[in-house]
Amino acid sequence: MEKRKLTNFIEKYHLAGNANSVGLDVNDQTLSCEFITDDQNVVGRVTMEDFDIENVRLGVYNTSQLTKLLTALDDKIDVKVNRAEDAAFSINISDISTKVTFMLADMSVIRQVPQMKELPDFNVKIKLTKDFADKFIKSKNALPETENFAVESSDAGTKMILNYSTLNTNRITWAVAPEITSNDLNATCFSANLFKEILSANKDAKEGYIEVSQAGLARVSFKGDSYTSTYYLVQLQAA
Repeated sequence: MEKRKLTNFIEKYHLAGNANSVGLDVNDQTLSCEFITDDQNVVGRVTMEDFDIENVRLGVYNTSQLTKLLTALDDKIDVKVNRAEDAAFSINISDISTKVTFMLADMSVIRQVPQMKELPDFNVKIKLTKDFADKFIKSKNALPETENFAVESSDAGTKMILNYSTLNTNRITWAVAPEITSNDLNATCFSANLFKEILSANKDAKEGYIEVSQAGLARVSFKGDSYTSTYYLVQLQAA
């Protein structure tokens, strides 16, 4: 297995340390992870095909430690699950000369991920191109202390607003061309830090979209060669 394939998967849920404790499931050579960020502002699911190990559930309490261990290995790796009474308690990951052992956690210490029971109608759908991702990341770097971004849509067009507020603030605003609009969308805010990490982690996607609902929910979805990732962002209140 290519190590980069596993690290890419981890990056898509870990989001630079914002979702550290998760459960990983392998079923019919598909690896999946449902997660919630530590601040509870994002719930998501990532899946990856062609993960050739036995069906198993893995409790990962400290993803940051796992990623550090992986840096000790070369590009080609093998993964072995160690069990006791049919419960996985550790994994061995090895290259041709080196083996690392990562201890697993009981799923009872991993925060349960709430299920999305019913989705609202989405007012706006925007394609996430490379140019869009580059623009957002550059804008966020220009306002590093900014905590929110907003999406706003009306007959006059659809806009992204970094550091939106009802007060006068430093902000960056740019127009986007949505693929779908239905009804006006008042400025609706979400975490700029987490959206930046989502875009960065999915730069290898073949396609991606953000859909925003006036009900205060955004859905961000990506498809790649062997993976899918979906993120639900909850609304932040603007100052």
